[in-house]
Amino acid sequence: MRHFSVAFLFTILALTTISAQGIEFFHGSWEDAILKAKQEDKIIFVDAFTTWCGPCKNMAANTFTAPEVGEYFNANFINMKIDMEKEMGLEFRKKYPVNAYPTLFFIDAEQEIVQKTVGAKNAADFLILGQSITGKYDKSKKFEKAYLSGDRSYKLVYDYVAALNKAGKPSTKIANDYIASQTDLTTEENLRFILEGASQIDCQCFDVLEKYKSDIIKITSEQMFLDKVRQASTNTAKRAIEFESPELIVLAAAAMKRHIPSEAEFFKSKSELQYALAIHDMSRIDELVNTHVKKFVKNDPDGLHQMALDLNKYAADSKPCQILALNLAEKAAKADDPKYVTTYAQLMHKSGAKQEAINILDEAIRKYKDEESKDLQSLKALKTKIENG
Repeated sequence: MRHFSVAFLFTILALTTISAQGIEFFHGSWEDAILKAKQEDKIIFVDAFTTWCGPCKNMAANTFTAPEVGEYFNANFINMKIDMEKEMGLEFRKKYPVNAYPTLFFIDAEQEIVQKTVGAKNAADFLILGQSITGKYDKSKKFEKAYLSGDRSYKLVYDYVAALNKAGKPSTKIANDYIASQTDLTTEENLRFILEGASQIDCQCFDVLEKYKSDIIKITSEQMFLDKVRQASTNTAKRAIEFESPELIVLAAAAMKRHIPSEAEFFKSKSELQYALAIHDMSRIDELVNTHVKKFVKNDPDGLHQMALDLNKYAADSKPCQILALNLAEKAAKADDPKYVTTYAQLMHKSGAKQEAINILDEAIRKYKDEESKDLQSLKALKTKIENG
């Protein structure tokens, strides 16, 4: 079994562009959001922003639109964007003070702050933040005692399975046991239970989900069904890494092809690359990265940059992978974003090419006319560090 953070590994490629949605924001009132959070037992995520805030615009354009961010946040949070200079925002600030933008709030249904953080985040870091929040919000212990004492009522088992799923804990045995105990799976209660319980592709509950697909969609929605397929497929790909079982990726990719064919090829490519990085399969990483970049990342600087970072993190001891990371970082740096240039220079220095790293930074520094620019100061500081290193 793999003893590393599978959840962290699954933040890779978050910035790759595919035909999938990002975060769906709730457009009702604050009171409506609180009611919805209570009904769905979810935390409210609030992006406290202003229209003039540059980092806010960057998050809106690049972070909130990332498919993996949307998949996770849509499933686990009630998401709101609130302009702090308009009526709702002015009222919101009376209870939840905001002094910098963006400020990211996570607030429970009792209107208590679970966590508050200031500053923009890229898709990978924002996904990690969301996962840490749901990890804190673990209600499964609340139901575990009653379940172990023999309570098998619908509400208790449903709430227990839902809490386990939200906390990222195994729930398939409990869900499968409940399904096996039922004589009529077509009742509305049981159809809703099946939708909640199908957390993995390789479980009885998912088989039943597929069997009663049309009935489940009738009482919920096609979007909820597809979201469940995406989440179950992602969970199964994570287990493939955890237990070193690549056949699980095959099962998950097949499920995606059956139900969401437009996303199946991307899912398979991403999952195979994540698996190769996780188990350090150097014989496949180069081919998988190049294929993924060619088909999905293309010339997107965010995706190229993230891929370079992931290769550097998970394949740091492989010379071919480090060369590949350097090539990807070079392509990303052409966008002239300081963070991309910084990564390119750092990887160049790490490869042993100290002077080339300094030249990269010198070229970027020459483009700045504002001597007070924070980005300029950051580039100069890195150059000094490399020169003295």
